[in-house]
Amino acid sequence: MRKLLKVLFIFLICFFSSSKAEDLLASLESLEKRKFHLANQTIGMFYDRMYSMAIEYGEKYLKIASAEDEHFEKVIDVLYLSYYYTENPDKLYKILEKGFIKDRDLIIKGLVLLSKKNREEYVNHILRKYGIKDTKNKKYKKIKGFELGKNIFEINSSNVFGENEIYISEKNQTLLEIARKTDTGFYELHLINDILNPFDIKKGQIVIIPRRRIIPEFFFEFGAIYINLQEKRLYYSVVWNKKQYIITFPVGVGVDDAVEPIGEFEITEKRKHPAWYPPESIRKKNPELPKVVPPGKNNPLGTRAMRLGYTTYLIHGTNKPYGIGMKVSHGCIRMYNEDVEKLFEIVDIGTVVRVVKKSVKVGKRESTDYIEIDTEKRLDVDVLKAEIERYSFKEYPGFYMKVKSTIRGTAVPLE
Repeated sequence: MRKLLKVLFIFLICFFSSSKAEDLLASLESLEKRKFHLANQTIGMFYDRMYSMAIEYGEKYLKIASAEDEHFEKVIDVLYLSYYYTENPDKLYKILEKGFIKDRDLIIKGLVLLSKKNREEYVNHILRKYGIKDTKNKKYKKIKGFELGKNIFEINSSNVFGENEIYISEKNQTLLEIARKTDTGFYELHLINDILNPFDIKKGQIVIIPRRRIIPEFFFEFGAIYINLQEKRLYYSVVWNKKQYIITFPVGVGVDDAVEPIGEFEITEKRKHPAWYPPESIRKKNPELPKVVPPGKNNPLGTRAMRLGYTTYLIHGTNKPYGIGMKVSHGCIRMYNEDVEKLFEIVDIGTVVRVVKKSVKVGKRESTDYIEIDTEKRLDVDVLKAEIERYSFKEYPGFYMKVKSTIRGTAVPLE
């Protein structure tokens, strides 16, 4: 901002006397300080749970700030929640209705809060105003059996892809049910919709569906499968008809005390309708298990299985679909049966599988840098710095404050 003011000063001095230009510059600097002070007061009051004071300072800030101000989005986010906690959905609606918010994610977050306050008429108006549609009404173009924009995306050499969607609940249900319908996992839905009770989603409630993501490796290899245990998601990059795509599915992973298959593997075996041979360690805990569980609805491997290297680890289907997107297995990678069947058909023996566990990912789409944080825990700044430095990403004004408060579970632009 100081550099911008200096450039502006040179411009002003060309048209005004030196003293008048200095006065104008001083006025602008005073305005910037005022905005900075009000933004910090708003954010500080919110984190101290003084919501009424956060609203007072935030509303003063909006009178002198614009959508281009570096603190604008964070102040709007804080105001949303302050209005929500103080039972002021009408004021929240008025901010959205004015139309000066450009960030689609921020608009959707406001809609989530309005729907939680049962303001259906407000929600419908804002949906029409910004042209946001329910994913249930979306018809996805099919590419070799996959749905474009849902589980397959064009990537054009970028490791960032997709755009977030919304789901409007048609009945009282849970995030487990919504995950099943939208081909997502429970953890990722809960992470991005952290203000919602995952087991009490009311009819009419808006749920964010995270479709904007980052492939776990910045310099990824086409034809390889990447699995990020932290976010519980699989990625497979392919080239078809000279176009680049990423196929992605939610997965279930090992429980906390399971040994995880981190590292590089190859697909060494593929089986349709596999029988399950419970390991001795599992049979000791559950002696009633037979030595072999035949194919069928009670088989924990589901309808397909692919072996990772010469290990006991498999990528396989499941007879318990509500465990997808959770820590549920003894170390294997679980998938919805319909997803693993699609993947099974296009994956060859010898395909490389890289399994990682990353809570922070960085990426670039066109000229914009993105970050994705896939943990509900406090972010390890050293881990973040290491990932940023690894790919020589630049830092931005207020970078760590933005990262600290960013939406979790989806790729977020840094600029």
